[in-house]
Amino acid sequence: MGRKDRLAGQLDRLCREAIRQDATPSVALAVGSSDQIFYQRVFGWRRLVPTRQKALLGTIYDLASLTKPLATGLLFCCLLELKLVDLDDPVRRFLPIWRRGRKKHITLRHLLTHTSGLPAFKNYLEVSDLSLSAPQRGTFVRDDILRTPLEAAPGKKFIYSDLGFILLGEIATLITGESLDHLVEKFLYKKLGLRETRFCPPQSRWQRCAATTYRDGALLQGQVHDPNAFYLGGVSGHAGLFSDLSGLVRLCQMILREGEGNGQPVIGPDAIRLFRSNISPCQDVQRGIGVDIDSPYSLQMRGRRFPIGVFGHTGYTGTSFLIDPRSDLFVILLTNRVHPDDKRDISQFRIAVMDTIAGALFDR
Repeated sequence: MGRKDRLAGQLDRLCREAIRQDATPSVALAVGSSDQIFYQRVFGWRRLVPTRQKALLGTIYDLASLTKPLATGLLFCCLLELKLVDLDDPVRRFLPIWRRGRKKHITLRHLLTHTSGLPAFKNYLEVSDLSLSAPQRGTFVRDDILRTPLEAAPGKKFIYSDLGFILLGEIATLITGESLDHLVEKFLYKKLGLRETRFCPPQSRWQRCAATTYRDGALLQGQVHDPNAFYLGGVSGHAGLFSDLSGLVRLCQMILREGEGNGQPVIGPDAIRLFRSNISPCQDVQRGIGVDIDSPYSLQMRGRRFPIGVFGHTGYTGTSFLIDPRSDLFVILLTNRVHPDDKRDISQFRIAVMDTIAGALFDR
């Protein structure tokens, strides 16, 4: 039995055991390089209630915070490449209300690396007027974030902030005049031929989606789980992206190829190198353009055995990806661990998967 066969057997056992122990209803896992897929399998159930639906290779997952790097982060790489923005542009250039006080010092770099000083979270679904139209909701959320007091001086503290990435989505729209979902489709997903990587899956695709939790008595299957993305109509800079496994494989391979995908340049190599480089002004964390390199969240992303220098991200619904350019490797792990009641913990499973892959890679 070869090394890849042994690894496949180990990963099969880990995934089946996670489902047997009720850590998650389903697992979709892919491991590969810039030009190959070594392992790609799906286990379990995309929905448990009210009736069971089996998870398939084409099952579409709510990616949650993978939206930050794989939509907003990569989009800002495109905007940087086009010289429409600079990392150290002050946010007041786009949102003049921040011309005074400490907020006048906040830059795009701060928002992209979670070092702006903005708070982590505010649930707008609970505190806002639900009778507002979609555009009114967007304006309300943006203006409220702009008024929100900082919890730290810009550039001095890492605070993982959904609010900052909501603003980044708004800024991208202000710069281009186009909505975030249209921008990522035009600059990224269409070029890669991605059919199921998108915001707001159409209702005809909902039955193919992995179910998450209930909202107002209705099961979410194809509608975004994150409350703020839901309030904003499903499109936001911090959450809302959906994808099947094959779409993320193509995205990760494009990143490993330094911007080439589907036989054409998608993003320039310099922009991809910047995407994965540490641009954080804080000495105690390393963050790229939306990606995690080394932070309090890294253990869930890379496990115990991958070295600092790999990068990726995790998502609340039970999703994650990791890319190791030096080893020409990607790992994509998708689950719907929040279904149906958001009571499952997959932290040890995530770490075990990454440690198993790292062991096969480095123990040679």
